[in-house]
Amino acid sequence: MLTALAYLTLALAFLLAIYGIIGVVWGLLQKQPAWIESARLALLIIFPLVTFSLFSLLILLVSDRFDVAYVYSVTSRDMPAYLKITALWGGQSGSLLFWTWLLAGFSAGFSLRKKQDNQTLLAWILLVVFISLAFFLMLNVFFEIPFTRFWLLPDGARVLSVFQSSGAKALIPRDGQGLNPLLRHPGMIWHPPTLYLGFIGFIIPFALVVSTLAVGKKDQEWLEVARPWALMAWVFLTLGLVLGMRWAYDVLGWGGYWGWDPVEIAALLPWLSATAFLHTALLQKKRRSFKRWNMILVILTFGLIIFGTFITRSGVVSSVHAFAGSDIGKPMLFFTLIIIFSAIGLLIYRWRDLGGAQEFEFTFSRETLTLFTNLVFLSILVICFIGMLYPLFSELLTGTQLTVGPAWYERINGPLFMLLLLLVGICPLAAWGGSSFKRLGQRLLIPAALSLIIPLIALLVYSLQSVYLLFALWLVGFSGLLIALEYIDAVVKVYQGPPKRLLSTIWAPIQRNHRRYGGLLVHLGVVLMSLGIIGLEGLQQEVQGSLAIGESMILNNYQFDFADIKESRTLDERLITEALVKVSQNGEFVGSLTPQRQIYLTMGLAVTQPSLKSNLARDIYAILVDWESETEAATFRFYVNPLVNWLWLGTAVLTLGTILALVPSSKKSKKRE
Repeated sequence: MLTALAYLTLALAFLLAIYGIIGVVWGLLQKQPAWIESARLALLIIFPLVTFSLFSLLILLVSDRFDVAYVYSVTSRDMPAYLKITALWGGQSGSLLFWTWLLAGFSAGFSLRKKQDNQTLLAWILLVVFISLAFFLMLNVFFEIPFTRFWLLPDGARVLSVFQSSGAKALIPRDGQGLNPLLRHPGMIWHPPTLYLGFIGFIIPFALVVSTLAVGKKDQEWLEVARPWALMAWVFLTLGLVLGMRWAYDVLGWGGYWGWDPVEIAALLPWLSATAFLHTALLQKKRRSFKRWNMILVILTFGLIIFGTFITRSGVVSSVHAFAGSDIGKPMLFFTLIIIFSAIGLLIYRWRDLGGAQEFEFTFSRETLTLFTNLVFLSILVICFIGMLYPLFSELLTGTQLTVGPAWYERINGPLFMLLLLLVGICPLAAWGGSSFKRLGQRLLIPAALSLIIPLIALLVYSLQSVYLLFALWLVGFSGLLIALEYIDAVVKVYQGPPKRLLSTIWAPIQRNHRRYGGLLVHLGVVLMSLGIIGLEGLQQEVQGSLAIGESMILNNYQFDFADIKESRTLDERLITEALVKVSQNGEFVGSLTPQRQIYLTMGLAVTQPSLKSNLARDIYAILVDWESETEAATFRFYVNPLVNWLWLGTAVLTLGTILALVPSSKKSKKRE
């Protein structure tokens, strides 16, 4: 009963989305606002309808309704409740329903904001939203139905259907297949939802661009409305990417967090274009320039989001992150092309109306550096896009699927990322309209000298021979000091004024212009994240070998002693092999590691469970690769990952800065900004 009702509710939401499209189009053609308002109300009804379907599926998952095909495929009786909830986005149809629910929620929330002065503009925004909603609801209603059940027909045949046919009996398996072992990790509670929030959030900026182009408005209202939505979506997208990196670091057992996998790249691409947009949006706000360019970036971002969804769900690429191939590949590709080419067509149609960008001299100014930053982001985007699709192109042209590995991406993107790191520190120092090289040089001299301390420490501690790595570490220190000194200068100016308490003096610059210092905090977060990336990518040490109990292995100044191993079998049919490894550094005991190897007997899958000891200086990371009980020898892989935890710390700083930048400004603050 619940499955049929949930499906019918979803189908009704789809019909309302179709009604919304018809209502908006009719209202525009006949110039009748009542139809547009009726469509808006339909949008408000869609969200609770999809919510009912979503919570129905959650109830089915938690209550072990294995007669429902989706529940059977992603849960089992031995799974804890939190994993059963996580299973909502652990499969194709459930994750699509979750995606649709978020899309409906964002759209309904936007439609509830203060009444639009321009009803035509609102109508076009609703049209974009309804088309997107209708498409994803269609996928859940016709292609990836999360409420189909197992039925046994009188002739013994087994069928899948939402509704019971004549003479059919419900077929209820004793247990489900269970969630993919790789997804049974706390990171999966947060990684997909935050990533989806980041993806879905860009529907609002995209709808604003399309509606502005359709109506022919020439002002910057769309940018003012889109900015907080884009910034909020961007921070969720950032968190989603980093949480996915943390999941890979904890679960996949390769000693790292990023493998330049096609699905990883598909999620990175819209982040790059969105970050570029957030920078040039400031140029449009300050100088009324880059109107066309910003619209292109928003269209590109949303197009890449839909394209990335197609890549992940169509099965056209092989990835540990991808869903199994299904029938939704072609519809998603078609929808992606329609979305992108329709928006580009509107942009071309209104190209002259938007006017040329305000010209500015290519001096050492905030404008020039922002533009240069934009080009670097897009260069990385193009390189990653080519690398991601290279296997498809090679197979199409030669019949053989060739891939490019991490080394290819790192060799080309490495210098570009270093250039970005430099720009992160310098950009906030440059003035609008231009800066004096002499004055700027004086400000850069002290940070440039002080930041030499970091590569010198690395040279002494790690005996680094790579000039490339030493330069990268110097850039981290240089950019971080520039950002810190910018804030310290503001605090000193407040201190030199009327006497204040220490805390008030420290807080005053942020209180006066929280958007500026929120942005600086975001840049500082990026610098700290860069330190973690450089530490792992450039300073990581690794050793692998087989040990018998009592034997040891040396990695630099660390010694790993294989002390013991034990095997156990759990009630949920897992064979767990856990090793005990004692770690010492320069003869001094550091701690114990307990890497595991788990075999899911019912699935025939083996999963490694790394063990690590962490501090801000390094991670000691151990993997039990294999255990031969006959020879009583275990194969281990040990890593020392310097500075990697600065990546996670930097993400927290970046998030805090974004929240600070999103806080609404008072009238006085707006004047100062």
